[in-house]
Amino acid sequence: MSSLQPMAIDIIVPIHNAADDLARCVDSVLAHTDGDYRLLLIDDASTEAAVRARLADIEGRSLPQVAFFANDANLGFTLTANRGIELARAGSDVVLLNSDTQVTPGWLAALARCARSDPSIGTVTPFSNNAEICSLPRFCENNPWPEDRDATLMARALALAAAPTYPDLPTGVGFCLYVRRALLDAIGGFDPDFGLGYGEENDLCLRAAAAGYRNVLCDDAFVLHLGGSSFGNKRRDLAERNMKILLERHPIYLDVVRDFISADPLKPLRELAATHYRILTQRVPGVLHVMHDHGGGTEYHVRALTTASRDEFRHYLLVAVRDVWQLEEHEDGTVRSYDFARRPGEPLSDLLGGICARFSIGLVHLHNISGCRDGLIEALADLEIPYGYTVHDLNFACPTITFLDAQGRYCGAVTDNAVCAACLGAQKAFARIDIEAWRRKHGALLDAAAFVIAPSPWARDVLHRYFPRSRIEVIPHGSSTGMGRPDAIRDAIVLADDGPPVVGVLGAIGPDKGSRRLERLVELTRKKSLPLRWVLIGYLDRGREPWQSDDGVFTMHGPYDSRQLPELLERYRVRLVVYPSVCPETFSFTLSETWAAGRAAVVPPIGALADRVKQTGAGFVLSEEEWRLEERMLDRIASVLAPGNRAVLDAAAARAAAALLPTLEAMAECTASIYQDALRRAAAARAPSPISADRCLAALGYTPWRMPQPGAATAETTLRGRGALAQLAKAALRVRHTPPGRLLYRLAPKAWVAALRTRLPS
Repeated sequence: MSSLQPMAIDIIVPIHNAADDLARCVDSVLAHTDGDYRLLLIDDASTEAAVRARLADIEGRSLPQVAFFANDANLGFTLTANRGIELARAGSDVVLLNSDTQVTPGWLAALARCARSDPSIGTVTPFSNNAEICSLPRFCENNPWPEDRDATLMARALALAAAPTYPDLPTGVGFCLYVRRALLDAIGGFDPDFGLGYGEENDLCLRAAAAGYRNVLCDDAFVLHLGGSSFGNKRRDLAERNMKILLERHPIYLDVVRDFISADPLKPLRELAATHYRILTQRVPGVLHVMHDHGGGTEYHVRALTTASRDEFRHYLLVAVRDVWQLEEHEDGTVRSYDFARRPGEPLSDLLGGICARFSIGLVHLHNISGCRDGLIEALADLEIPYGYTVHDLNFACPTITFLDAQGRYCGAVTDNAVCAACLGAQKAFARIDIEAWRRKHGALLDAAAFVIAPSPWARDVLHRYFPRSRIEVIPHGSSTGMGRPDAIRDAIVLADDGPPVVGVLGAIGPDKGSRRLERLVELTRKKSLPLRWVLIGYLDRGREPWQSDDGVFTMHGPYDSRQLPELLERYRVRLVVYPSVCPETFSFTLSETWAAGRAAVVPPIGALADRVKQTGAGFVLSEEEWRLEERMLDRIASVLAPGNRAVLDAAAARAAAALLPTLEAMAECTASIYQDALRRAAAARAPSPISADRCLAALGYTPWRMPQPGAATAETTLRGRGALAQLAKAALRVRHTPPGRLLYRLAPKAWVAALRTRLPS
């Protein structure tokens, strides 16, 4: 565009009263407009003396680019705008600008670039805070703009977020409408039938479309519209009268606009602009949290941490799975989700570095890298971005994560490479792993880390046995009110209230958490005819649906909202919570939740569970024999629940209720201190190239809207006719931030997801 000659542009401002608005508008145009332009101020018979005084003051400045005109009688916006078009210089494009607007730096140059980008463009409208379909941040709303808020930052954010793409609009918006001279020559100006105003710009734009011209959004320009009105009580009558005229001439108008509003194709543009506006206005560091797509305690922790420290940092969650990376930005309870795909041959350091540069991220926090292990390790080694690591499991030390051998037995965290190599060789899933190389590459990653955090002394001590050079801080996972989930089962299954005490098990129970062991405990309960009932508040790896055995010995609630756990424990009458795990845990959120609900726990003699119970006395630690043998474990559970031991159980439950649990605030405060220290110590780094704006828009599912041709099916009707697959796309969008949802989201038809995603809440 720089090779093009400057354009002659005349800016037409119809004026009727509102003197203060007029002054702000003119001052902003004079301050922020360059090039060959004229400002035509046309007073449409204002009744306020203050307007005449303002105009006289402006005229007294003797500004050569400003011209003054006045109507003898009030003609209304339509005829005044037409008069301005007639007064404009021959061959010049024009901008119709409301007097209650304020322009921002570069506004006119951006509009002109847009207009010259395609000879078929007829009208151009910028983004605004109050411009109906061109409004941001909220679509089709008046977004109030306080006087002390700097509009130039929004203009800058839009410039950073724009490719630009200049998408079609069903109609321009009259608060600031750039009109090409070629269009005026082809179809004329505004239709005088629209009188004082309302609908005249819609009519012009629809006539333009019929003549083969495009009405487009200039997605890298921003003009404030402060929403004052010079029509007063005439507004409703004018709107009703002129809408009738508009629909008589253009019967498709409402259908096209409704489809556009329903699809909201501009949402990705607004979202990326909101991201950049946040970066420009919130002068706080950006932190990228990297995790797997399996959910569970890791995701629970990350979301709790980001919520608790959202005022001190801008947080982004990256679910990195091979070549598909889902980036979530969290702001004030909303989520913006970017789906990036690695390009063929693209180094992951370019992708990771590009994301960090685009989103102004200064620190990377690794939580679990199993979805993209080698690529992330290499990328972090190539980049100069500081990073740290939180120990959620011990996969850096052992690829099994569980420390289970080929017979499913806990090895005790052996460190001898030769012993470990033989153990892995006996397990098909790990037989090809070189354990020395595995620990070497993870050791190098930890050595270069700005920080390493463990949630418990046990996790710290075990990790340190494998990587003795690492400095590891202990910050226990803070408890919050819990985390909801879209598939949570709300209603408890009815249990017979016939006396037997109820034993509870919590969470998603797979083999490492003791699913087979739980099944054997239930069967032994039947075999021994013990007066016990088992309730799993959660689900097994063999099924997620609520279920109860015919004899009532076992009940499975299904997925649950952890915020409802105290209520569920009461409704199921759970007296004791058991952890049948076959391998150690590094912390256990469910143990904190168990204690918060005033329940004692029975835990294995290994890992952080045993350490936490020993420290508080809020439960019972199994002996080695009791833990290894289900029959002995069941005997211990039955003994704890025996009537003669009621006082012992009640005392443990009281200690559980009184236990000082790690708070979310304390965890966030300690972690924030570590972040700040890492950022202070970070050396000045070579800045990577930011990932492009058009790639970010594609990651948001953006497709520029095009004005439908007569008879063409709309996006809405296309989706409506797709039946089950359209429903799949909708379902994928609703749950795409959950582990099962991420899989569903990857399977859903991408074109339909892109069309639907902008219409569903995050």
